[in-house]
Amino acid sequence: MIEREFDAALKRLAGTDAGGKKYLLAVSGGIDSMCMADLFLHSPLHLSFGVAHANFSLREGDCDLDMESVRTWAERNSVPFYVAVFDTHSYAKKHSLSTQMAARELRYKWFAEVMDAGGYDYLCVAHNMDDSVETVFLNLVRGTGVRGLAGIPVSNGRIIRPLLSVPRKHICEYVLSHGVSYRDDRTNFETHYSRNKIRNIIFPEFRKINPSFLDTVYRSTGYFAEAAGILDGLYREKFSAYCEVQEGRTVVRTDLMSSDPHKGYWLYRILGGCGFNPSQVHDVERATEAQAGKIFRSDTHEAVTSAGEIRIYPLGNDAGGSLSIPGEGTYSFNGRVLQVKVYPVPSGFSPIPAEGQLFMSADSIEFPVTCRSWQPADSFRPFGMRKGKKKLSDFFTDLKLDRREKSLQPVLSGSKGIICLPGLRIDDRYRVDSHTEKILEVTLR
Repeated sequence: MIEREFDAALKRLAGTDAGGKKYLLAVSGGIDSMCMADLFLHSPLHLSFGVAHANFSLREGDCDLDMESVRTWAERNSVPFYVAVFDTHSYAKKHSLSTQMAARELRYKWFAEVMDAGGYDYLCVAHNMDDSVETVFLNLVRGTGVRGLAGIPVSNGRIIRPLLSVPRKHICEYVLSHGVSYRDDRTNFETHYSRNKIRNIIFPEFRKINPSFLDTVYRSTGYFAEAAGILDGLYREKFSAYCEVQEGRTVVRTDLMSSDPHKGYWLYRILGGCGFNPSQVHDVERATEAQAGKIFRSDTHEAVTSAGEIRIYPLGNDAGGSLSIPGEGTYSFNGRVLQVKVYPVPSGFSPIPAEGQLFMSADSIEFPVTCRSWQPADSFRPFGMRKGKKKLSDFFTDLKLDRREKSLQPVLSGSKGIICLPGLRIDDRYRVDSHTEKILEVTLR
C-alpha cells in the first residue's frame, strides 16, 4: 500500500517523468527517513538518488552513531553519500538563533550546495501525515492565520515531501515488515518539547474521541490550504487599496479601512508580515483609534500610529553620524540618495521645485558642507520667515512627522548653520532672488 502511494506521490510532485529525475534525500537515520530511503531504493521507477546526512553535534555520541548508520546503509547499497558535521551551538550563539532554527538554517543551506554541485533536481524530506497534523496544532497554540492551519506544504520550490500523506503508523508497519534498520532519536520520547507533548500526550486522547482523527484533520488541511490561497488573492487587493509603499516605509491608511468589516484581519495580515504577533496587532489597532504617536516594535519592524494611518519602518536603518559633501555629486545617507548640483542661474529661471527637489542660492555657500541627522537644539529660518528662527522640533511637529521620520530626515548645514532640510524646506537666508548668480539644487530620493 505505502509503495503505491509513494510512487504516485512522486509522480505528482516530480512529473510523469519522475524516473528520469535526480533526487537528494535528507536522511537522519530515523524511522521516517530510512523508510523513504528504502522506498527509493526498491521503487519500480528505478530512481537516481543520493543521501545527505547532517550531523549537528547536539547529542553526544548518538549523532556520530546516527551518521555512521546512514553511511553504512549508503555504502552497502552503492548510493552516493554526503555528510556535513556542524557546530550548531556555536552557530546559534553567533547568529542569536534558537538551536532548532540554527540547525534548520545550516542543513538547508548545505543541502542547496550539495544539490547544485551534484546536479540534483529535488530535495526529498521525509515529513509524514503525523508531522503535518502536529504542525497544525503547534501553529494553533502559538497563534496563526489560515495558512498555519494548512500544515506542512507537500512541496516548496525544489523541496518535495513524498511521504506527507502517509501516517506514521504505515511507515512503522513498512519498516518492520521489510527489515529496514533505523535509529531512534531519544529526544522524540521526552515530553518537555512542545511537539512531543502533542505527539505523545495529546494525540492519544484525540484518538479516544475519534480513532481516525488524523485522517480527518489532514483532509481539512487541504481545504485550509485552498482557503489560504483565496485569502492571499483578496489580501493583495486590500494591500493595494489600503497601503502606500513609500521611500523606506509602508503607510497603512487606517482611515480608508474604517468601514471595512474585516479591518482587524487585514491589519493582522499586514502587520503579521512585518513580524508583529496577534497580541501586538490588537494593541496597534486600539492605539490607532485612541493614541497617536504610539510606537510598537517587532524583531524586524517598528510601527508608529498617527491620525488615520500606521507607518511601518524596517529596523536597522537608524539615523546617526554625518557625511561630508565636498561638492557636486550623488551621496547616500540614512538609506536615502542625495543629489547635489551647482550651476549658473539659467535665463528665465523660476525656482519651482518638483517632489523631493529644492533650489537655493549657492552664492554664499562654501563647500564642503555637512549632511547629518537633526539635533534637539537645531533651529533654522524656514523659507517665508523673514525674521527670527524656528526650532526644528517645532517645525517637524507642524508637519506632523513621527519620531521615525524625524530620525531619518537629513539636515544640510554649512559654516553659517542649516542650509536646508533636503526634500522639505530651505532656510530663507538662501532664497533665490534677482541677485542670485549660482543655484544649489538638492534632490532627495
